[in-house]
Amino acid sequence: MPAAPIPSDEELRLAALRDLNLLDQDGDQELNRITALAASVLDVPICLVSLVDEDRLWFAAHHGTDGNQWPRELSFCGHVVNSKRTVLAHDLRLDERFCDNDLVIRRVPPLRFYAGVPLLFGDGQVVGTLCVMDQRPRPDFDEAKLKQLIRFSEIVHDQIRLRQQRLQAQQAHTLFSSGPVGTVVWDAQMPPHPTYLSDNLKDIIGKRLADELHDGQPYIDIVHPQDQEAVRSSLSSHHQGLLPMLEISFRLRPSARGMRWVHQVNKADYDEAGRLQGIRSYLFDLTRQKHLESSIEATKERLYLALESARIGTWDANNETQELIINARAASMLGYREDEVEHDNQSWMDMVHPHDRVNTDQALQSYRNPGMDVIALEYRIRHKKGHYVWVQSYGRTVERDDSGRPRRIVGTLLDITESKRQESLRNRQRQLLDLLNQAQTSFLLNRNVQDACEALFEPLLRISESAFGFIGIVQYNDKGQPYLMVPTISDLDWRHGKVRSGHYERRPEGLQFHQLDNLFGHVVTQNQIVLTNEPGTHHASQGTPEGHPTLRNFLGMPIRFDNKVLGMIALGNRPDGFDEQMVQLLEPLVVTLGTLFHARDQENARVTAEQELLRLATRDALTGLANRRHFFDVAETSLTQTRRYGTPMTVALLDLDHFKHINDTHGHAAGDAVLNAFAEVLRESLRDTDTPARVGGEEFAVLLTNTPLSEALIALERIRHTLDETPIQVGDRTVYATVSIGAVQWNANHMDVDGMLAHADAALYAAKRHGRNRVQLYHAELMQMEATSTTPLRAANDAA
Repeated sequence: MPAAPIPSDEELRLAALRDLNLLDQDGDQELNRITALAASVLDVPICLVSLVDEDRLWFAAHHGTDGNQWPRELSFCGHVVNSKRTVLAHDLRLDERFCDNDLVIRRVPPLRFYAGVPLLFGDGQVVGTLCVMDQRPRPDFDEAKLKQLIRFSEIVHDQIRLRQQRLQAQQAHTLFSSGPVGTVVWDAQMPPHPTYLSDNLKDIIGKRLADELHDGQPYIDIVHPQDQEAVRSSLSSHHQGLLPMLEISFRLRPSARGMRWVHQVNKADYDEAGRLQGIRSYLFDLTRQKHLESSIEATKERLYLALESARIGTWDANNETQELIINARAASMLGYREDEVEHDNQSWMDMVHPHDRVNTDQALQSYRNPGMDVIALEYRIRHKKGHYVWVQSYGRTVERDDSGRPRRIVGTLLDITESKRQESLRNRQRQLLDLLNQAQTSFLLNRNVQDACEALFEPLLRISESAFGFIGIVQYNDKGQPYLMVPTISDLDWRHGKVRSGHYERRPEGLQFHQLDNLFGHVVTQNQIVLTNEPGTHHASQGTPEGHPTLRNFLGMPIRFDNKVLGMIALGNRPDGFDEQMVQLLEPLVVTLGTLFHARDQENARVTAEQELLRLATRDALTGLANRRHFFDVAETSLTQTRRYGTPMTVALLDLDHFKHINDTHGHAAGDAVLNAFAEVLRESLRDTDTPARVGGEEFAVLLTNTPLSEALIALERIRHTLDETPIQVGDRTVYATVSIGAVQWNANHMDVDGMLAHADAALYAAKRHGRNRVQLYHAELMQMEATSTTPLRAANDAA
C-alpha cells in the first residue's frame, strides 16, 4: 500500500514541529521515562514519542527499539498525522493500510500491532504521535487501554510544553543577563527613577558606572554633560503624551579609557486610561559601531526590531539636503515598498491632505523654537491606492546649525486610522443621541410624530452620510392591507413627476406607497433589514421610478415595537456604502422611533376611545342626536350667555303625530325608521350652531341660539314642512309622518331651562289640540286658554 498522504497543512505542521526544537536532539530523559512507564502499564514491548518530519520519523523518546529514526514512508504514524485522529490496528496484517508495509512483512521480527495518538501543537497541527507496537496481534487492546494511551499522550504533550517554556525562559535570561542589550526599568514619577538594572549593564556602560548606578547614583550623572539634557528630555517625553517608544544615542561620562557611546531605546507602558505605568530602556554599546560601519547596520536591525513589533514607522528629515528617510514600516502604512517612496521632503508634503497642510506647516515652524522638545501632530496622508490614512507623528530636533535652526529632525509615525474611525463613530453616536433627545422632546411637547420625524430627518442624512432617504409609517387600508405613509422624504425631482398608477399617491400629510413588492417594501413585509451595496442584484429589487437618481447602495431598517413593524427608515447612496457598523449606529434611532410610533398609536386609540365614550354619554343611541342630558347641559350654558348678553334664544319641543298608531300598525321597525328619518330632517334643516336632541320616545327638542324669533319660526316651519313632504320607506311600504311643534322665545322672566321647557310644552299641547302638524309659539294668553279648555292638556297629548 502507498505511504500516508501529505496533509493539506503540511507547511504549518512542519513549522510547528521545528518550533519545538526536538528534532536531532538527544532523547529527553523525562519523555523516555514516560514511554517506559506507558509500555509497562499497557503491557506492550515498544512505545515511541514520534515526530513526523519531511522525510523521516524522528524518535524524541523511545522504549523497546534501537535507533532514533525510521523513513517516513514506512511509518504508521503518517496516517495519524494525515487523519489527525487516533489510529488503532489490532492486527496489521488484516488492515489494508498496513498489510504490505515492510515493517509488517520484512522486518525481523515483524510488527503485528499498532496504536497511535496524535500530538497537537501550534494552531492544532499534528506534529507526531505517542504510539505503542507489538510483534503479535493484540485483540485484547480494548477501549480502556486506548484511553490510558490517550492520557499518556496528554502527559507527553505537557512535558514537551514545559520543556519549551524552560528553554524560552533560559534564552530570555541569557539575553538580558549576558547578552548585548542592557536593561533599565524606570518608575512613572517625574523625573523617573530606575527600579531595575540588569546584571550585564556593566558590559554596556562599564563596571565603574554600573557600580555607581547600583550604589544609588542618579542615572543622569553617568551621561556626558553635553548630552544630559537630551537624555532627560527623552525620558520626560513619555509624560507629555502617549509616546510609546523613543530612541536616543548619547555619550557616557568620559573616563581614562576614552569615550563610550550608548544607544538607548525607551519603551513606555500605559494603562487603558493612558496613564504612564513605567518605562523600559534597552541599552546598546555603540562605541565600536561608531567606528565600524558594518557593525552600525547590525545594530540598527536590533534597534528597529522593537519598532517593527509595535508597528511604528520612523523618519529622519534633513532640512539642508531636503532628504527624507523613512523605514519600511512607514512606507508600508501608505501601501509602498521602501524603495518606491521618493525620499525628499517635498514629495512627502505633496501627499499630505490639503486640509491638513496648514497644521503641518505650523509644526515645521515649531521646530525652530529651541524650547520645543517633542512636536506631536496628527494629519492625513494619501495612500498608494488613493484614499487617505490618518497618522500620528512625534518628532524631535536632534541637530541644529550655528544659527539654531533645525538641521535634522527625527521622529516616529503611527497609523491611527482605526482610532480616528472609532472617534468619528463616537462623535456620530453623540450626535445621534442628541438627535433622539430632540425628537423625543418634540413629540412630548406637541404629540406629533410627523414633526418629530421632520426634526431628525436632515440631521439623520448628515450623520449617515446618505444622499437621500425617507422615514415611512405603516398604515392599513379598508381591506387590512399595509401601505407606507411617507411624511418625510428627500426632495427629489421624481416627487413632482407623473404618478404611476397604483405605485404611490400624494396626500396633504405625505406620499402613500401602496406597492410594496420592491426593495423598500421588502423591509416592511418581511420585517427584515435590507443592506445592499449592489441594489440591482437584490432579489426584491424592481428598479427605481422614472427620474429617480441611480441607486448605488441602500439601507432599509424596520421600525418596530414588540417585533411589530410600525414603519421604516430608508437611506441611499452613501459614498463608502453601508455596513453592519452603520446598522448598529442607527439601531437606537429605530428603537426610539418605534417607541414614538407606538406612543402615537396609543394616543390615537385613547383619543378615539374618549370620543366614543363622549359620544355614548351625550348621544341618543338610535338617532345619533344629542340625548336629554346633553341637551340640558348645552341649554343651561346657552341660557347663562343669553341672560348675560341679552342675545335671543328659542327652545322648541317637537312631538311626532300619531306615533303610537305608526308603531301599532307597522311595527317598531317602522317606528325606528320614522324616528331616524325625522332626526335626519332636523340635521338638514338646522345650522351647525343649533342643537337638536331626542328627549323622549317620539319627543324631540331644539335649541336655537343667537336667533331672532322670526328666523327661529322659519326654521321650525321648515322642519315641519320637510317632514310632511318626506316619504319614509319601510320595507316595501311607504309611510308619511307629521310633527307638532311648541316653541318659546326667552324673556327676562325665564330663570332656568325647565321654565322655558314648561312653556314650550304648553305650546306643544296647544298645537296638538288645534289639529297637529303645526308650529305653535308660546304666549301668556295660551296658558289661560288651555286652563279653560274642556280637554285637559295631558289628555290631548296622550291622544297625539
